[in-house]
Amino acid sequence: MQKSYDQVKTKGAEVLAVSTDDLRGAEYSLDVFGLEFPVLYTSRDPSVPEEYGVFDLFGDGLASASVFIIDRDGQVVWKDIGKDYTHQVAGKTILDQLEKTAP
Repeated sequence: MQKSYDQVKTKGAEVLAVSTDDLRGAEYSLDVFGLEFPVLYTSRDPSVPEEYGVFDLFGDGLASASVFIIDRDGQVVWKDIGKDYTHQVAGKTILDQLEKTAP
C-alpha cells in the first residue's frame, strides 16, 4: 500500500491501517516498511475490527487483512476481506476501485 499511497492521496482519499498487533509491531512496520500513513493499533480493544466483521475470522484473535473504501458519507462502498493471514490487495486494485466509486 505504501507504494500507491501518493496516488491514493491524489484521488482525495486517505489510508488508515488498523492492526490488532501489540505496539511492538508499530516500530517494526515503520522501520521495515517505511509506512507514511497512520496505523491504528487496537490490541486491547478489538471493537473496530469487530464492527467491520473482520475480527477473529480464523480463530486467531486478530483482525483479518482487509480493505474498505468508505465514502464521504461514511458508507462502505467497496471491501475486500482476507481469506487468510497472507492476504494482500494490490495498490492498483484499490486505485481502480477508487476510480469506480468516485462521486
